[in-house]
Amino acid sequence: MRKIIILTTLLLLVLLFSCSGDDPPEKDKIPPTTPKLISHLGDTGDDPIIVNGVTVSLNDDNNGIDTVPDGNWIKVPWEKFVDNDLSHVKVYRYSESDPEPKLINTVPASEDYYLDQSSLVEREWYYYYIELYDASGNFSVSDTVSYAILAKSILSSPVEGETINQDTAKLCWERGDSQTNKFRILLWDNLTGNLVFSYDYYYTPNEESPSPPEFPFPRLNPRPPSGQVFRWRIDAFDDDPEHNLEMGSESKERTLIIQ
Repeated sequence: MRKIIILTTLLLLVLLFSCSGDDPPEKDKIPPTTPKLISHLGDTGDDPIIVNGVTVSLNDDNNGIDTVPDGNWIKVPWEKFVDNDLSHVKVYRYSESDPEPKLINTVPASEDYYLDQSSLVEREWYYYYIELYDASGNFSVSDTVSYAILAKSILSSPVEGETINQDTAKLCWERGDSQTNKFRILLWDNLTGNLVFSYDYYYTPNEESPSPPEFPFPRLNPRPPSGQVFRWRIDAFDDDPEHNLEMGSESKERTLIIQ
């Protein structure tokens, strides 16, 4: 009887160790298709570009990694994922002053971008990549994209919702810093959302204490009727020769009403 018990125990041990290194045959071992982040393609108001053979007019939704009007934040978008068994995304960031990549957040795989609302430093280049995980724990690593924010322009007048005389009104703002000299004036039809005016304004004051930048309300054709509502903002840009790229910021937006 004792021999039978010993033999049975040995047999169980052999079976246990022989199977311990094997995964269940149904376990998924294939990582997701490599995700692709969208680099900065340009800015609202730029000339249309060609993407995969298609002409695209750039706006805040399709121009890739960029700053946003709501805060000193960076939006990091990625192309649509192709797998259907995905779980979550890990977002990593590093910078030139802090080159060690750090996990900054984990978001569901149903998201198509991440908004970095950290305390980001102006004129600092930030680099991002993601890890895409499926339900079985497999993951793939994306490419890396980068962007640097500038101090936001501060809109001064017209104030929010102000009724203006389109023949005499001026759009006025304060520079976010004394180094930025290129600004883009953007005006949308608030009802349709269509961009109706875009102009790059270079502010190069000569005096030591210059007046803030201002720009006359544009002459639109057809002439807007009384009561029409527009939305406007000021984007700022500055070249970074070392990276051969532009840094940027977007002011908060305001509406105005035609008298």
